[in-house]
Amino acid sequence: MRYTASMTHTTFSILGDSISTFKGFVPQENELFYPKEGVDVINVEHTWWHQLAKRCNLDLIMNESYSGSRISRTGLRPLSSCFQDEKRQSRLCGDLIIVFGGTNDWGQADLPVTKEVFIQAYEQLVAAMLERHSASKLYFCTPLQRTDRTLEQVNMHNWSQLELAQVVRDCVARHPKANLIDLAAYPIHEGDGMLADNLHPTRQGMKTLSHLIQQGLGL
Repeated sequence: MRYTASMTHTTFSILGDSISTFKGFVPQENELFYPKEGVDVINVEHTWWHQLAKRCNLDLIMNESYSGSRISRTGLRPLSSCFQDEKRQSRLCGDLIIVFGGTNDWGQADLPVTKEVFIQAYEQLVAAMLERHSASKLYFCTPLQRTDRTLEQVNMHNWSQLELAQVVRDCVARHPKANLIDLAAYPIHEGDGMLADNLHPTRQGMKTLSHLIQQGLGL
């Protein structure tokens, strides 16, 4: 959903996966996760981005989030769900663009990617977005810790969540105009109330996430 009514505050867009979806607030063709039966994020006011916008007087222009989407052009979702897809990229604008994804490349059951493929894809994404969205300040988030596996546990291609986060950090560090929000540095443990299914934030998790991103934005 695009908001255009007399915006006087700082504006922002989101390029994300399931964690940032909510019915009625992303493009109609995008797959959703929220709201989800059994998860207490039942109103849009519970999402991390709605809380962030309200607290920091930000105006959301576009939430280009797609459940199950990946940085790389891999997986069982349509190729149009990829973060690098032209249609998804063309919808983004605003003073700030927050890019929040990568966990599906590493952790989806249907053929996660190799570390080498992810490094190449993330590098392509950052470089292309910096060139295309030069009028916006770009923030790239490391994926939240997930508790379906330990941080050190490797996927079928023999790389871990710790390595996933480090790839994003290293890639962003190579681009002086790119900014990092290091969500992966925040410890999450099974049973701490942060995640509903070892991956997707609860209402409590969304509140914490909104503050982590606010801190990362320096607001």
